[in-house]
Amino acid sequence: MRQLVDLFEFLSVVLRAGTLVFQSLLLGGVLFILWISRNAPGDVPQRQRMESSLWTLLRLSILGLIVVQAIYLFVDSCVLMASAEIGFSGVVGANFFISGSVVLCAALVALIISVSRSKFSSWALIVPAVVVMAASLMTNHAASRLEGRPLLVTLTAIHETATGFWIGGLPYLVLALFRNKDSSARFYVTERFSRLALISVILIIFSGLTMSVKYIASWQAVLGTAYGVMVLAKAVMLGALMVLGGFNFLMLRNMKRDQVMPRLRRLIEAEVGIGITVILTAASLTSQPPAVDQPNDTVSLHQIYLRFRPTIPRLSYSRVEAASPAPAQGGSAHQLPVAYNADGEPLSPKMIADSMESESNHHWMGVLVLAMGVLALLARTGKAPWAEYWPLLLIGIAVFIVLLADTECWPVGWKTVGACFVDPEVFQHRMAALVCVGFAVFELRVRRRKQENDGMALVFPLMCAIGGAVLLTHQHAITNVKENLLVELSHVPMGVLAVFAGWSRWLELRLPPGNRRIPSWIWPACFVLIGAALLNYREI
Repeated sequence: MRQLVDLFEFLSVVLRAGTLVFQSLLLGGVLFILWISRNAPGDVPQRQRMESSLWTLLRLSILGLIVVQAIYLFVDSCVLMASAEIGFSGVVGANFFISGSVVLCAALVALIISVSRSKFSSWALIVPAVVVMAASLMTNHAASRLEGRPLLVTLTAIHETATGFWIGGLPYLVLALFRNKDSSARFYVTERFSRLALISVILIIFSGLTMSVKYIASWQAVLGTAYGVMVLAKAVMLGALMVLGGFNFLMLRNMKRDQVMPRLRRLIEAEVGIGITVILTAASLTSQPPAVDQPNDTVSLHQIYLRFRPTIPRLSYSRVEAASPAPAQGGSAHQLPVAYNADGEPLSPKMIADSMESESNHHWMGVLVLAMGVLALLARTGKAPWAEYWPLLLIGIAVFIVLLADTECWPVGWKTVGACFVDPEVFQHRMAALVCVGFAVFELRVRRRKQENDGMALVFPLMCAIGGAVLLTHQHAITNVKENLLVELSHVPMGVLAVFAGWSRWLELRLPPGNRRIPSWIWPACFVLIGAALLNYREI
C-alpha cells in the first residue's frame, strides 16, 4: 500500500505539472487570439487558416486541462483517503478538491464557449480563464501563509499570469508562423509577441525574486534545501530562455525579414520545450515546503562540500558482495566503512552496503555517459568517423539499468515485475532504460541515413529533453530530509544539463546550416558534464 501511495504522489506532481502547462496554454492562447494575432495583415485565406489553427490548439489545450484536472482530482483524492484513512466525504471539503473542481468546471465552460466561435464568445473566454487562474492560486504556497498572504498571492498571480502569457503563448506563435506564409503577417505577429514577452520577463523576474526572498530567506537555504535547489534550477533554465529570447529580439531589429524567419521559428521551438520544463519544475516546487519553514533541516555548505568533494570513483562491487553485519570471528576479512547520515547518525550495515552498491552503479554509468560525450565530441571534429557509433553505448546503459539499478527487482532480484513497477523510483529507472534504447535505435538509424530534415533525427533530442524533465521530478524513498536534499543536489544539475543537451541538439538539426556550429558543441559537452557528475556521485 505504501508503494502505491508513493506512486500516486509521484503522479500527483506530474499531473500538477500538466495542469500548469494547460493552464498556461489557455491563458496564452486567449491573449494570442484576442490581441497578438488580431488584425494581422495579409490575404484573407491565409489569415483564416491561421485563426482556425489557433482556435484548434486552444480547444485542444482546454480539453487537455479538463482531462488532466479530472485525473489529478482522482489521484489526489486516492492519496488523501489512503494516507489519512478517511472516506470520500472527507475529501470533498479539502482545499485541493474545491480548487480542482472550480478549475474543471471553468475549463468545461471555456470549451463550450470556444466551440461556438462567435465574436462575443471570443471575449467571453476571458471569464473562465480568469476563474481558472484564481482557482489555481488556492493550492499555492501563498494561500497557506499566515503572514504576508495578500502580497504573496498577488506576486504569485503576477508570476503565473506572465508565465502563461509568455511560455503559454509560444506554441501559438510557432503555429502562426507555420500556418501563415505571408511574411508581413509573420513579422507583425512576432513583433507584437516580442513586446509582450519582454514585459512578461520583467514581471517574472520581479515577482520571482521577491517571492524567493520571502520563501527562501537566506543564501545558505538556496543550496541547503530542496526548495532552494529547485528554484535555482528554474532560474538557470529561465536564464536560457532569456538568452534565446534575446537572440529573437535582436534578430527582429537587426536582420532582414527573409533572414529572420528561418532562424526565429527554430529558436522559438526550443523556447517552448525549455519553457514547459520550467513549468514542470514549478510544479515540483508546490510539493516542497518553502525553505523558510525548514530552519532545522537546512544542509550546511560544509556538509555539501564533504559530500561532493572529488573522490576516486567506486568501480568495484567486491566490498558490497562481501558486506554483512559484523561478521563472526574467523569470518570474512572485508569490513564495511563507518558512515553517518547528514544528521551525524550512524548508518546501519545494510544502508551502507546499499549506498556503496548505488555509488558503484552511478560511477559505472558515469563512465559510459562520459565516453558517449567524448566520442560525440570526437565525431563532431570530423576526424574520427568511427566515433559516430557512440549511440551503441546507450544500449549498454539500458542493460546496466535493468540489471543493476535495482538489484532487488526482476530479473535479478526477488521482487516481481508488478511489484517493481509500483515502486516510483524503480518505475522511473525502467522508463529511463526504455528511453536509452529509443535513443540508440533512432540515433543510429539517423546517423546511417544522414538525410537533411530527417524527422527521425528529432527523436533523440526530444527523448533526451524528456529524460531531463523526468529527472527533475525524480523521487527517492529517503525519509531523512537532509539526505534527500544531498541526493537532489546531484540529480537536479544532471536533469538541467539533459534538458539543455536535448534542445541544443534540436537546434543543431533545425537551424539553417550556417547557424548550427554553437549548438553542435553544446550537447556533447553537456553529456561530458553529466558523466563527470555521475562519476562523483556520493551517498555516504
